Amino acid sequence: MLLLVIVAAVISAGLVYAARIPEIQEEMAVLFGTEVTADRTRRGPQILFILFTLTSPLLLAMGLSTAMGIWNSLAKH
Repeated sequence: MLLLVIVAAVISAGLVYAARIPEIQEEMAVLFGTEVTADRTRRGPQILFILFTLTSPLLLAMGLSTAMGIWNSLAKH
């Protein structure tokens, strides 16, 4: 149950961060038919979001694997 909550929290954090990126806001505006007002001069947040999206599952899996390894080694003794 805790693992599901952690995964949902990571996904929610990614979606909240994505909502702040102007390019994502532009895509949502196009989807809902409203006027597009995104500024295309800054790409930093978009790059950070892409890196977060690509690396967060790997980092989460590495952290959980390390925690389970430590837990198993402590449980044996």
